[in-house]
Parts: sequence; C-alpha cells; structure tokens
Amino acid sequence: MKILLIHCHYRLPGGEDAVFAAERKLLEQQGHTVVVYERSNEEAAHGLAKLLLPFRAVWNFGAARQVRALIQRENPDAVHIHNTLLLLSPAVVRAAKQSGVPVVQSLHNFRLFCPNGILLRQGKVCEDCPHHGLSCAVRHRCYRGSLLQTLVVAAAYALHRRLGTWRGVTMVALTEFDRRKLLEFNRERPTFDADRLVVKPNPVCVEPREILPWSERKAQMLFAGRLEELKGLPTVLEAWRLLGEDAPELLVAGEGPLGDWAREHAGPKVRFLGQLTPAELHRCMAESRAVVAASLCYESFALVPAEAHCLGTPVLASDLGNVGASVRPGIDGLRFAPGNAKALAGAVEALSAMQFDCNAIAAAVRRIYSEEENTRALLRLYTKEDL
Repeated sequence: MKILLIHCHYRLPGGEDAVFAAERKLLEQQGHTVVVYERSNEEAAHGLAKLLLPFRAVWNFGAARQVRALIQRENPDAVHIHNTLLLLSPAVVRAAKQSGVPVVQSLHNFRLFCPNGILLRQGKVCEDCPHHGLSCAVRHRCYRGSLLQTLVVAAAYALHRRLGTWRGVTMVALTEFDRRKLLEFNRERPTFDADRLVVKPNPVCVEPREILPWSERKAQMLFAGRLEELKGLPTVLEAWRLLGEDAPELLVAGEGPLGDWAREHAGPKVRFLGQLTPAELHRCMAESRAVVAASLCYESFALVPAEAHCLGTPVLASDLGNVGASVRPGIDGLRFAPGNAKALAGAVEALSAMQFDCNAIAAAVRRIYSEEENTRALLRLYTKEDL
C-alpha cells in the first residue's frame, strides 16, 4: 500500500512524535510506501509566523492546499493523521477527506473535547469542557495558562466540530478506557461518528530478552517518567519516607521541573538515574521487582506500565484512568488510591510479600503490543476492515 502520514511536531519532542516514527518504521519494514507530510510548531516560534499562528491554528489554508496537492500527486491508498495542533490545524483533515481517500486519525489525547488534552486542572481530573463546553477552558486558561492561547485552541475545535470536520474519519483510540471516555463525551458533544471509533494500542518497542524470574530480581523498584507533579512523583517520595529503612531501593529515571526539588527531598533509599536511553531503562525494568506508576491524570496511553509488563515486571499503579486499567491486581501488580502516599506505601509492603509469575505477565501482553500485531491493525484501518 501507499500511505500518507501527516504530523505536526511540538516544539519539545514527545510521545506522539515517537509513535509517529515507530508506525512509519513498521510500515516501511513491511514493504509499504510511506509518504510523509510533517511540519513543526518550531516554524512559528518567531517573527511574522508567530503573529499568524493564532489564525493558522484555526484554519491553515496553506497546509490544506499542500495536503490536497500531495494527495493528487502521490495518489495514496489512505491518509493517517497524527497531530494537527497548532500549525497544521484541523483544516488538513478536511482537505484529506475532500480528496476522496480513506482518512484515519489517531487520538493521542482528549484534545477534541479538552483544550489542554489531558483532562486535568490544578492537579486534579477535570471533565468540565466535555460536559459543559469549551468556554470552561477559556475561563480557567487551561492551555499553557494563557487566555489567548486557550481561546485559539478552543475556537479551532469549536469551529471544526460545528463543521463536521471529523465526520467520516476513522478515529483511533489508544485504549479501551479512552474509547469509553470518548464515546461518553461524544454523546454530549457530537464530534465524530461513534461507529467509526476503534481501539488500536501504540506499538511498544522492547527488545526481546529472557524474562528474569521474580526470585532473582533485585530488591528495588523503579519510577520512570517526567519528574513532575502530574506523574505523582511527590506521592512516591512521600511513600518512601513513610516506609523508612524497610523500603526497597527506589530508582528514579527521568528529568523534569521537579528534578531539583525531588533530589533535595528524597530519602536515603532513593537513587536518581537521570535520563536513560530506552535500552538502559528496559534493563532496569527487567531487573526490578516492580515499576511504580503514580499518575494523577488519565494518561492517553500508559506506556511505562506496558513496557514493564512486556518485560514481566509487575506494576504498582494509581487506580485511575489508563494506568489503573492496565493492572490486574494480584496477577501483574497492585493498585492504590491516586495521590495517597500511605496507600502506596501499603501497596509496596504488600507486593514485596507476594510472588509473581513474570513469564506469564510478559506472555499476556507481548502479542497485543507486538510490531506484527500493530502492522496488521494499521492495515485493517487503512482498508476499512472490521469497521
């Protein structure tokens, strides 16, 4: 097949960029032709382009024109759109639809219904916009704390919702939890065709390795992710303070805005590893008794728990959103109340006294997240099978 991939990179690299690159690689490895239209918000960081960005974020006529021309020239079998914020605008979705080719859009977040994309405000889950309208986000300045920027994003989605931009597009939710939430919001604020929303997980790229048995793993647990409040880092550090000398060693992998604060407030059983390469991170996961995922938001796709389970490692997960939904208590980890350090400390003690079948944990998820399964799922989307 010939597939046109469309993606707008954020100024700072993120998970959406990684998924875009991974799926492109999967298709190319299987012999499919991939045509790419990609831009970056960095293009609009200065000068006249920055002044025009609010208008282009709502409707980028130039990008839409370029997409139509590319489709006419390349004649792809399908168009797969990842991110359009800010520079591309949803106008490229309309341009692809009008060209008559099947269009697929991956929903890497909840941006269709929430301008900040993560359903989080002031450190707590917030569903005001899906239920009461996008004006809630404007009132609270939810996008980057800016009234103007929030107004631009809200205006873009309000306009394109009214125009039916996403009607007729195959929409891809990353998890079953996301699908249920999106359908719930769509019933109140009709935006896409409910019967065209399907689930396809992101590929999880973990190098094949022998699974280390539970009894041979080091007496350590791993926190991996951006060092920030919404990932639950303060809750984790407080739990380890409560555990005291009886705590297993906690390895903290990653960097972020709370990095200096965390190093200052961490106890003696906490060791900071900094930003690791994927190979180094997976080695730590494979040797650890558990991975701690303490997120305070829904997360659009719980990547760290998925990577841990592919390596046979149990997960201690906050009982919230995709992180909590990724764990089967007593089988591949335990759950605890989000933001509750005492509950997390109790879960650490409980898990340390348990036994897990690490090979069974890995076997249960590896096929779901494998490159082969993801490639088959992509091709089903592009050929409209099972829709």
